[in-house]
Amino acid sequence: MAPDRDYCVLPDGVRLRVADTGGDGPTVVLVHGWKQSHRLFDQVIQRMRSQFRVIAYDQRGMGESDKALTELPRLTFDLLADDLANLLEHLDASNVTLVGWSMGCTTSLSLLQRQNPRVARVVLVNVPMRLTKTEDFPWALAEQDLAQYVEGMEDSWPADQHDFLAASLLPEHQAITPLLEQVAWQTPLPWALALVRAQARVDHRATIRSLSVPVLAAYSRRDPYWPWELAEWIAATAPQGRCHAFEQSAHCAPLEEPAAFCEVVAAFARQTQEGAPARG
Repeated sequence: MAPDRDYCVLPDGVRLRVADTGGDGPTVVLVHGWKQSHRLFDQVIQRMRSQFRVIAYDQRGMGESDKALTELPRLTFDLLADDLANLLEHLDASNVTLVGWSMGCTTSLSLLQRQNPRVARVVLVNVPMRLTKTEDFPWALAEQDLAQYVEGMEDSWPADQHDFLAASLLPEHQAITPLLEQVAWQTPLPWALALVRAQARVDHRATIRSLSVPVLAAYSRRDPYWPWELAEWIAATAPQGRCHAFEQSAHCAPLEEPAAFCEVVAAFARQTQEGAPARG
């Protein structure tokens, strides 16, 4: 891969936008969610960069990364996990605290299915294990509701973009909505649809059971999409699991309560690095 300060060029030629900041401290890698980018973590990067090497990037198809329509037929979360693995190698990142938010957790867990040696611990923020519910896993959407949402998005985009993003924030945080909108416009509709359809094919419940690294499920109690019970399920199911509740955010904890977010990530990174018990 060709060296570039602001981009990582993958083996297939796709360029990923990268922000690699901070000093010689422990490495934290931030993975954003659906229709967002590394900009979601601006406050997090600013607050953590003095004590950590903080890496954030735009997943393919989103943000400032390449999004050629010719890539869509081969889009899977295995491919997005390949991108993350290549990025970690390209930046020579090791002993990584991997932090996924929303759909970024699906990418992170798809990488951890392979026991990537560069990742030492993972933080999962407001993510479903699967998008549709089953009899033994109620914390997801009814299959018909998901299908109706995706089909409706084809017809209603872009008119409903504002309402969807505003619903991701608490009423007192609505001033952040323009940032989410500005970033979301960078994801073309075909990519947005392909990403959610690809995620609908993923089920990471078995991945949680197989994780060999400490995992922190950090969920917002007021998230309108994924309930707190999911965090408790992850903490109880992962071999080295624990959970934490954010009290002052809806779906966008890195933006809505960045100080608490950074404190939780930093403490987890340091404690697990020092060998403290991971369950709690």
